[in-house]
Amino acid sequence: MRFKIFYIAITMLLNIYSACSDNALEQMPPQVAEYTQVDFEPSWNLRGDMIVFTHANIDNDLSGIYITVLNGLTRTQLVENFARSPEWSPDGNKILYSQFFQIFKVNITGDSVMQLTNSGENYYPKWSSDGSLIAFSRYEGSVYKIIIMNPEGQQVQIIDINANYPEWENNSSSLLYFKPIYGSNGSQTGDTLYQYNLNSKSKTILAILNGDMHKVNMYPVYADDEIIFSSADKDGYAYIYKMRRNGSSIERLTDTQGFSPDFSLINQKIIYTNRNKGNGRLWTMDKNGNNKIQLTF
Repeated sequence: MRFKIFYIAITMLLNIYSACSDNALEQMPPQVAEYTQVDFEPSWNLRGDMIVFTHANIDNDLSGIYITVLNGLTRTQLVENFARSPEWSPDGNKILYSQFFQIFKVNITGDSVMQLTNSGENYYPKWSSDGSLIAFSRYEGSVYKIIIMNPEGQQVQIIDINANYPEWENNSSSLLYFKPIYGSNGSQTGDTLYQYNLNSKSKTILAILNGDMHKVNMYPVYADDEIIFSSADKDGYAYIYKMRRNGSSIERLTDTQGFSPDFSLINQKIIYTNRNKGNGRLWTMDKNGNNKIQLTF
């Protein structure tokens, strides 16, 4: 399933500023999720005291990639116009992001922008912990592919096809990612979470997520011996979950809609988007789902 939020984010944001009558809401199709998405796809820096994130605004000049400190009171725009999927470098000096379907990197001072990809539609860049590799998703030939390259955009290798949302484990030798599961009618019914070992070039199934609550699974995050992720249900509403690395003990962490989580090993906090209609901002919570606090406004 080509789960694009590139245009959905802007559409849902516009709904904040549009007056809708109760009658209009009642006439919406019953399986269309209502949500707001203003600040999303956050990424912690290694110290766990700063966050980079995507901001969508009806004024395109105000959309882009922003950096904020942990209290959320100050923010700096790093990239203008709609961009997405920002990711801190391990040394904290650079940011990866996707814009115009390509992957770029930029200094946190906003200078020295470098384009790393030149073909396909590229999203979700992830820097390995040693800084030697970048994994990302490429939509090309009607499927997503998991690809790795070095920080200069060279030595490109395809890891797997029909796969999306890469995440490094706490080293640089293995990747996690989702591969969709399709039903007999061709619609997506869930995902399989794989681990790929770069040394042995082998892949292992870690978990199978399907059913009405896990129709589309996104943004896996390595968190010690657990995996944190977002699942969209059969009606398109998304929530944050965690599970053991073997797929057991699945626990939902958010009662409101939750999206695009990231986890800091240093402060043990999850940052995510509260996608409930009328919110759409970044929130933090403990790894067990307690102490939910709104960060951006």
